[in-house]
Amino acid sequence: MGLGLIKKINISNEYQEKYKILEQEYYKLFINNCKNITNFRWYTTLPLYQYPGASTCFSQLRTLVIICNQSLISDNLLGIAQICLDIENLELWNCDRDNPGLIKFIENQKNLQSLYLHNSIKSGRKCIQLSEIIEKKAVTLKRFSLENVLLSPKFLPSLINLEQLKLKIEIYYYLSEQDVQDWKKYLLIASFPKLQYLKAQYLPPHGVCRLIENSQNIKEIDTSNNFRGEDAVYNIELFKVIAKNCPNIESLNVNTYLKNLGGIKEIILNCNKLRKLDIYINFEEDDGDDHGHEIICDEVLNYLLNYSSRNFDEFAFSEYWRFSVNNLKNFFEGWRGRKPIKFITHFDRCYYFTQEHVKIVQKYYDEGVIDKNTRFLYGVNDY
Repeated sequence: MGLGLIKKINISNEYQEKYKILEQEYYKLFINNCKNITNFRWYTTLPLYQYPGASTCFSQLRTLVIICNQSLISDNLLGIAQICLDIENLELWNCDRDNPGLIKFIENQKNLQSLYLHNSIKSGRKCIQLSEIIEKKAVTLKRFSLENVLLSPKFLPSLINLEQLKLKIEIYYYLSEQDVQDWKKYLLIASFPKLQYLKAQYLPPHGVCRLIENSQNIKEIDTSNNFRGEDAVYNIELFKVIAKNCPNIESLNVNTYLKNLGGIKEIILNCNKLRKLDIYINFEEDDGDDHGHEIICDEVLNYLLNYSSRNFDEFAFSEYWRFSVNNLKNFFEGWRGRKPIKFITHFDRCYYFTQEHVKIVQKYYDEGVIDKNTRFLYGVNDY
């Protein structure tokens, strides 16, 4: 058994050595023959900047995606920072700590417009230097995405030209109390007058409300929150803030509780450019009587039918919605003659969506009231 294991290890080591040689030859060939590339995905830890022809190959680079952990290629980033000076779109995966090479690379960019930072592992390590360099580059940034990378939010108010913002930070799971307070503070004072797209997940809901209130040109909002404890009240406030401050909104994706669903009606009434509505209803242990909730859900359909703009064409919902059979039929009958609606179901099984509901959906799908391109239509087309 021991000899067999040693043999396997030797074979594995031999394979790795051959792979390294092949990898080196591949990149040498690539760099020597490709001139002035504008797009590159970086997977390797090899010192690409040292290869003959690297300057000619990479000097016109505009979009760079770095997949490997930046801490493993810090020196390589320092080297290539002297070649690549005009990166407009930078995407960093496995970004879990500060490192000199990455900081210098970002610092050297003259016109960085889009920055995406992602970490698949929730880490409590805060990237202070990265936060500081983002603040220095903030004025040119138009698109900023952050997913599970722990930064100081001090840079947020500096992003004055931002058009797209995506933030996913599970603050209640791996941030200290001081970090949570800092995020609340800077979300409250941040203002993005040019912002058109906002995606916010697991952030302090009060801060998200103020951010929307201070940025009045938003066309798309995608937000989800756990609404824990006292934060639950901001689920209701969120609808009011959107209805009042987002007259140009075209797409809304949000989660809520059944009891708060009535707040959507104000958005339908006030936001006459709304085209897409996607609402996920949160599960509750004790959520009251079914008939009462049918009335609430039916009212939302009625408002969509009677008050949505003529351009409205997409409605998506989760398994905890409860429509009465008759009202669902009346909704589709009333929709006849309008632009076919995408009626999207976010579930593959549902206690509240019965075979009677499926029959109605099938009928109006066949008759063209429901858009034939609808994907994920429970019981009709589930692909």
